[in-house]
Amino acid sequence: MRRELAETARDLAAYLKSLDENMAEPPAGVKYAPAAAVPGPAASAARAMAVEAAAAPAAVPAPRAKNMTALPPVDMDTLAGQVKACRKCGLGHARLNAVFGVGSCKARVVFVGEGPGFQEDHQGEPFVGRSGQLLDKIMETVLGLRRSDVYIANIVKCHPMKNPESPESHGNDRPPTPEEISACRPYLDEQLRAIKPLCIVTLGSVATKVLLGTDKGISSVRGRVYDYPVELFGPGHPIKVIPTYHPAALLRNPNLKRDTWEDMKMLKAILDGK
Repeated sequence: MRRELAETARDLAAYLKSLDENMAEPPAGVKYAPAAAVPGPAASAARAMAVEAAAAPAAVPAPRAKNMTALPPVDMDTLAGQVKACRKCGLGHARLNAVFGVGSCKARVVFVGEGPGFQEDHQGEPFVGRSGQLLDKIMETVLGLRRSDVYIANIVKCHPMKNPESPESHGNDRPPTPEEISACRPYLDEQLRAIKPLCIVTLGSVATKVLLGTDKGISSVRGRVYDYPVELFGPGHPIKVIPTYHPAALLRNPNLKRDTWEDMKMLKAILDGK
């Protein structure tokens, strides 16, 4: 009996740790193809496609082209209009609001999450629920920065839902599929090109895996500074990337706050030029 209880406890501990990796972990080694645009027919067909997509696992992204310096960056207002009108995948038909981003277009640091949730879909702004309140507190306490001093965005701009027919339902969130990530990723890179930040902070495993092109979870890669593998401003001008836990993971497991504080201290040292 004691042996069985010990094994059950170990299994439970492993499961809880997996939750703190922030949402679902994509299977290692899986690649995805670029998403095709949704042809103009009916929103119901796109919603059906989104329902099918909800069952598909997220995958480790294939590396993007490394140099994006050939064209000038798109104006942020123009880009926001493009996102609002976007229907490249089923998320664009199921959403209530596109969630473009918020903050200063001259920010030195950009925080990037996975995607909008229920509150964000309803308000049209990223990180407005409990996770957003905690993120604001972390920024103010460790960095001395307010939301208006930084920029906050997501990998995808629309709410990935398990059941797109029920946008008013709570607990309807899911990770974005590889096709949805592929369709939306260019918008984020254009935002980064327009803002020209010194550093990106990836919040959670999904954002970290997509932007660093890795299959490792957040617990394995946090605690270090990386170069963003996409050349947005030409050779020799890489954006620094600091991966850390998603605020939602800190709400589930407060023991992760210490590691997050250490990550934010690294960010502060970079911003202070140390």
